[in-house]
Amino acid sequence: MYGRTLEDQVLEFGHEGVLYRNSFMMYDKQTESLWLHVTGEALKGKLKGKQLEFLPSEVTTWQAWRQKHPETKVLLGRKARGPMGTFGLKQQSRHFGLSLGQGRDVRLYQYALLAKVPVFNHHYQGKAVVLVYHQESSQSVAYAAEAEGQPLSFHAVQGSEGELLMLDGQTRSLWDGLQGICLAGPMKGQRLNRLPATPWLTMRWRNFFPEGEVIGLPKEEEPAPKAKSEGTASGN
Repeated sequence: MYGRTLEDQVLEFGHEGVLYRNSFMMYDKQTESLWLHVTGEALKGKLKGKQLEFLPSEVTTWQAWRQKHPETKVLLGRKARGPMGTFGLKQQSRHFGLSLGQGRDVRLYQYALLAKVPVFNHHYQGKAVVLVYHQESSQSVAYAAEAEGQPLSFHAVQGSEGELLMLDGQTRSLWDGLQGICLAGPMKGQRLNRLPATPWLTMRWRNFFPEGEVIGLPKEEEPAPKAKSEGTASGN
């Protein structure tokens, strides 16, 4: 998800109807520049090289979202038929990862790793970050690992009703892992700064960022692919 304002101009976008590396292109109606939807970068036209502002968004289940945000308003749509009408993230999670960063300087953290370490402390672009993965809802987020100018490190704490909580090792404050809000302790009321990150299919991510770093399990720990039953067709 991106902001539509670029250099004080509000852009309106449409679907171009062509693919680039198996990913659809957008065009803006103001300059007719062509944009890659997966990176928010203009590849052709007057705005070539420009980058849209990445806005935080989440891929999760409706049940998990509604529990956290009961007053949410819903924009109704029409469910498409065929394989493009569904998105089974839970079933496909071993093929996905969380892509951190924007533009070309990005890094992918595979869900196979985050499933084993749901609160993962790391460094990105020389700064401490923490990645949080809630396997039950297939939701993942990334934060700058600091509050009030103090660097923090975190570990997962089991919460009630499937909540993913985390405790920082510096102040022993308790945090909501998926919202980044401190619930109790010296940091109560503070909120972690959320970083631009979005789920990607690992194979497609490699097509766009062949030089990008992938953080995952060692090869010997990777889950083996499930064998397909004879006579079963699989759509893509």
